[in-house]
Amino acid sequence: MCTAYHSFVYGARVYSSGKILQGAQQASSIPAVILARIPAELSTQPQPPSINRRPPSITGPALSKRERAEMTGSHSIACRTCAHVLVLLLGATVIRPAYGIIDRLVVQTSSGPIRGRSTMVQGREVHVFNGVPFAKPPVDGLRFKKPVPAEPWHGVLDATRLPPSCIQERYEYFPGFAGEEMWNPNTNVSEDCLYLNIWVPTKTRLRHGRGLNFGSNDYFQDDDDFQRQHQSKGGLAMLVWIYGGGFMSGTSTLDIYNAEILAAVGNVIVASMQYRVGAFGFLYLAPYINGYEEDAPGNMGMWDQALAIRWLKENAKAFGGDPDLITLFGESAGGSSVSLHLMSPVTRGLSRRGILQSGTLNAPWSHMTAEKALQIAEGLIDDCNCNLTMLKESPSTVMQCMRNVDAKTISVQQWNSYSGILGFPSAPTIDGVFMTADPMTMLREANLEGIDILVGSNRDEGTYFLLYDFIDYFEKDAATSLPRDKFLEIMNTIFNKATEPEREAIIFQYTGWESGNDGYQNQHQVGRAVGDHFFICPTNEFALGLTERGASVHYYYFTHRTSTSLWGEWMGVLHGDEVEYIFGQPMNASLQYRQRERDLSRRMVLSVSEFARTGNPALEGEHWPLYARENPIYFIFNAEGEDDLRGEKYGRGPMATSCAFWNDFLPRLRAWSVPSKSPCNLVEPVSRGSNTAAAVGTVVLLTLGLLLLTGSLAN
Repeated sequence: MCTAYHSFVYGARVYSSGKILQGAQQASSIPAVILARIPAELSTQPQPPSINRRPPSITGPALSKRERAEMTGSHSIACRTCAHVLVLLLGATVIRPAYGIIDRLVVQTSSGPIRGRSTMVQGREVHVFNGVPFAKPPVDGLRFKKPVPAEPWHGVLDATRLPPSCIQERYEYFPGFAGEEMWNPNTNVSEDCLYLNIWVPTKTRLRHGRGLNFGSNDYFQDDDDFQRQHQSKGGLAMLVWIYGGGFMSGTSTLDIYNAEILAAVGNVIVASMQYRVGAFGFLYLAPYINGYEEDAPGNMGMWDQALAIRWLKENAKAFGGDPDLITLFGESAGGSSVSLHLMSPVTRGLSRRGILQSGTLNAPWSHMTAEKALQIAEGLIDDCNCNLTMLKESPSTVMQCMRNVDAKTISVQQWNSYSGILGFPSAPTIDGVFMTADPMTMLREANLEGIDILVGSNRDEGTYFLLYDFIDYFEKDAATSLPRDKFLEIMNTIFNKATEPEREAIIFQYTGWESGNDGYQNQHQVGRAVGDHFFICPTNEFALGLTERGASVHYYYFTHRTSTSLWGEWMGVLHGDEVEYIFGQPMNASLQYRQRERDLSRRMVLSVSEFARTGNPALEGEHWPLYARENPIYFIFNAEGEDDLRGEKYGRGPMATSCAFWNDFLPRLRAWSVPSKSPCNLVEPVSRGSNTAAAVGTVVLLTLGLLLLTGSLAN
């Protein structure tokens, strides 16, 4: 017993603030009330043993019989008092006589032992591990390079603190507004940011570190009343979260991404990773660099995600998980990332299931050609005064300059290439390696047999981005009556890269003809256009493509306007509003949600967890049809107006008519367009507001649409 006590005081090594410290330095943290009960001969910290004889240690080898006898003999009197003190000292830690201490919060990973913390959630204990490194810090010579696996450590790493967020700029359009602040980094930003967070519900088989010998003497500690419900023979299913933020911002440490409730209620392991965003994660200069392994290959942020996923798969069993039941899930840029991982030759096969929330790779903002990425990179180099003219003849010189540029400067200057609403200067790039072709080509060439997908959209995906990009036109708290001329101005700005016939068609499609010149309807229609074009319709197109490549697809449509929303009523069910429900935040009793919302959140947590286990989000007694071109059925998540949240609620589409316009009509119009005057150019544009023009334009567009649809039906 006393040997175990000295192991606790002397030998433990913990990780703190980036350093591994000797456990003796931690002795002062023992509560005074406990120290007062320790005999006088032990109450003062003794001197460390002679260097010629190694002290007993949690992380070192077991003592020989002779050494144990010497230690036991020298403290035979103290041992009688020491025995009951150990329980107070170690709390939940388990003592193994003659072999040392077993700490239920220490898990042996392939990189080394880590120690987390315990928390009670929804009446269940969850073990939380924060800040677990999976890669070397991408600083100095590793800036703009693919991640390098973290060096193994030998002491016990303290995994109880949230990690830094990757370098990014804060959104401060509305200072002090909690609705905006909740998405800003809540930890210090740093280039040293490649860390994992893991939540493990108890009653799970954890690979613990053995008191006196980590590594070869690993073992599994089982609770006597271990619950195997909803657990495969290989362990629990694992959900791996990838955050959104347009590949320019985001962090896994946000309060809204706290997965304690999701893990506890869903009985799943949840993990999340940090990955580099902006230029640090996506700077693309491959054509200038000799060899892909060199500087700025592009998609470094995607390689970060890939390395994190591989680490989690390799260590799933250590946390009681099943490495064959890993589900990637993400929102916005995170959803887009998931869709790429399922198709990329780099990550294909790491996961058999994916959840795509309001983001797919084919969305206009979600990928980038190599040519565009290269143009943006050249602009950033020039803005950072790193002599762009030298890039061709001496790229290493230019890259050394870029590595010497202050991270804040790069973080700010990169925004010079922002190209309007959702025109972010960073995104997965078609580099020929991680992303081999444009998204729909990759999808057409993919074999997705045996892959399960849960995909979804929110009702008002566009309003959030509309507000930020046209902040002089709208207010966040109240609806705005938008005159027709302003409506046309905004629509032409948003779709400025479209041809004139395409813009006329878009404006025609989103003009509220039945409501006359209703300014509030104009505002609503602009928001719909943004949401349909950038989110809902690409999601529908991608979902159908997935089914045609053999994947099993279920679709949800989130339509609930939460009672705690801080945004104006006109903004509706915003992009990202479903996240708090999937992570179970409404079940937090300290938050002011209504009971129906708590029930909806529980239902969504259970659906996501069931999907992770089985590939089907339907709960017991519930029918959720597969999504298909001939039957594009989605399931509605909404807490209002229903007695039974598990009642069957379905729709078709969503936004079937609008998405037929974007996904079928407009591509054909684009294909038929020629540089010379087209029929759409021969009449006065609808956007000029002429009633005659509107009538003629209507006839032209409807005739063209009828021809297209007739041809489509004939085929």
